[in-house]
Amino acid sequence: MNAIIKPILKVTTLLVLVLSSSVVSAQSPALKEQIESIVAGKKATVGAAVWGPDDLDPLLFNPFEKFPMQSVFKLHLAMLVLHQIDEGKLDLNQLVTVKRAEVLQNTWSPLMKQYQGNEFSVPVQQLLQYSVSHSDNVACDLLFELVGGPAALHAYVQSIGIKETEVVANEAQMHADDQVQYKNWTSMKGAVQILQKFEQKKLLSKNSHALLWRWMVETTTGPKRLKGLLPSDTVVAHKTGYSGIRAGKTAATNDIGVIVLPDGRPLLVAVFVKDSSESTETNEAIIARIAQAAYQFELKKLSAVSPD
Repeated sequence: MNAIIKPILKVTTLLVLVLSSSVVSAQSPALKEQIESIVAGKKATVGAAVWGPDDLDPLLFNPFEKFPMQSVFKLHLAMLVLHQIDEGKLDLNQLVTVKRAEVLQNTWSPLMKQYQGNEFSVPVQQLLQYSVSHSDNVACDLLFELVGGPAALHAYVQSIGIKETEVVANEAQMHADDQVQYKNWTSMKGAVQILQKFEQKKLLSKNSHALLWRWMVETTTGPKRLKGLLPSDTVVAHKTGYSGIRAGKTAATNDIGVIVLPDGRPLLVAVFVKDSSESTETNEAIIARIAQAAYQFELKKLSAVSPD
């Protein structure tokens, strides 16, 4: 009897997998069409990646374009710093001396506003928190100094299998030349891959992953981007990037993150808006609407397979 049941179970399992794949492939074109309608007529280049928990591969919109990451690369940097902490090369409580006159001036840095004096010390854990949660540029570059600079981060990103991402400059170098930001680029595949690597919890220790997850959930920047049109109680662990506006054009308005679905599973979404002549409100609305569309598609999948 067992000999009969086993083949039946195999066939049933195969049928479920085939049906699941057909749902994904049937919904992806519709989601892509919705993204196309969201970006239609916008004076900007938009890239998006959506990877649902049941999808075999991500949906990539504008997959061959290279997008400047801006502060999105602080996620990659945090992963490298935490990796070195896991290896014993660095310590969360290790103090870093900050000399006000030697750090990047006239930049976004809540850290430098909090501390007074010309010289003070900050633990690595606090630098990480400021860099990830508050997108602090000074904290970011201090972390770069600890790990060996942009070249070390680029090597790490490549080593974990993300080939369509390049890091060649820190915040100070991007501030010195506006065009340098385009050399710190990612494709949509690269953007969603870093989310996948993070969400799979295989690269970092349990403690390091938990810290990074918390800092990303506590992100204070970009509240109107991925989170903007989602239910207010939705948990989103994300990292933003923004170039500012120069000569009426915004080089980068970005947000990538893990959106926790009502059933607890992860939805990975990355949206990058490049070289936009639109307003900041419009750029952020593009990101919010794409995230909302992806979220609603996943809810439809859940309702389709839920019992009556």
